Amino acid sequence: MPTLDRRALLLAGMASALGTKSARAAFPERPIQLVVPFAPAGGTDIAARRLGETLAGLLRQSVIIDNRPGANGIVAGQAVVKAPADGHTLLVATAASFAAAPALGQKLPYDVAHDFAPIAMLGLFPLVLNASPTLPVSSLAEFIAYAKARPGELNFASAGIGGTNHLVFEMLMQATGIKLAHVPYRGAGLAAADLLSGQVQVMIDSLAASLGNLQGGKLKALGVTTAARQPQLPELPTLREQGVDVVYPGWASIVAPASVPAETLRTLNTAINAAMADAKLVARYRELVIEPVAWTRDETGAFMARDRSVLSELVAKTGIKLAE
Repeated sequence: MPTLDRRALLLAGMASALGTKSARAAFPERPIQLVVPFAPAGGTDIAARRLGETLAGLLRQSVIIDNRPGANGIVAGQAVVKAPADGHTLLVATAASFAAAPALGQKLPYDVAHDFAPIAMLGLFPLVLNASPTLPVSSLAEFIAYAKARPGELNFASAGIGGTNHLVFEMLMQATGIKLAHVPYRGAGLAAADLLSGQVQVMIDSLAASLGNLQGGKLKALGVTTAARQPQLPELPTLREQGVDVVYPGWASIVAPASVPAETLRTLNTAINAAMADAKLVARYRELVIEPVAWTRDETGAFMARDRSVLSELVAKTGIKLAE
């Protein structure tokens, strides 16, 4: 469906939903609290604020961003799962907290599959396979051949054991048969710094964080992990295009306590999907290197469940364990 037609349908659906709510108990009755499991100013936080601004106009209520970082999303998750189930308190759920954490056996004070109801997506966050400028390869095929000739001699960096960039690189090794040593860091920034200097050879990182160094020629990009090429680097092929069957974007979604009424969840899904068609939001997302997506509640829930399953299978195959 052409973008303009899809946008018109989403906005028309939102207008219809708002037009009928006067016949029911009004929702929202007061400001909506959107709990973000990160400190302010990061990409996910900025995306949530941009979405909140657009939602406020569509729902005719303020959307308050509540930053609650800590414990890999547990602090934020507890705040929402204990909130009244009326749709006025929502959570930004991430791949790390709603897929990787349960897959890795992290002890959580709630069940991500049953204690929360999926509403819609906040967005997809493209990842890219980066190589150090000191590594003598210029393509994914060259890197795979180089690594196969040197099993265990090369290193890959990550932001920590069990993080998204760690797990996606494990997927890459499973798919290609290469074997590199894992060097976990306390944060993606520290890992990227050593990649730039050649202390480590490769790393999967967010395209948003990598873009400046890639465009400046300080890093070499070997492929993106998304299903399609990204507009910021249109000449860079996906991993799948190059024969490696790995598709894994980072992601964040919006969820609510599980017992929120279905009609309220539908209203929120309609509003969020209409926001994803807003030209200003789309432009801001593109600046942040985030892909806006408008999915149904069922599509969102199926995507999250599938990710948990994929990561659980990966952990079972590799034996990855969180550090004690």
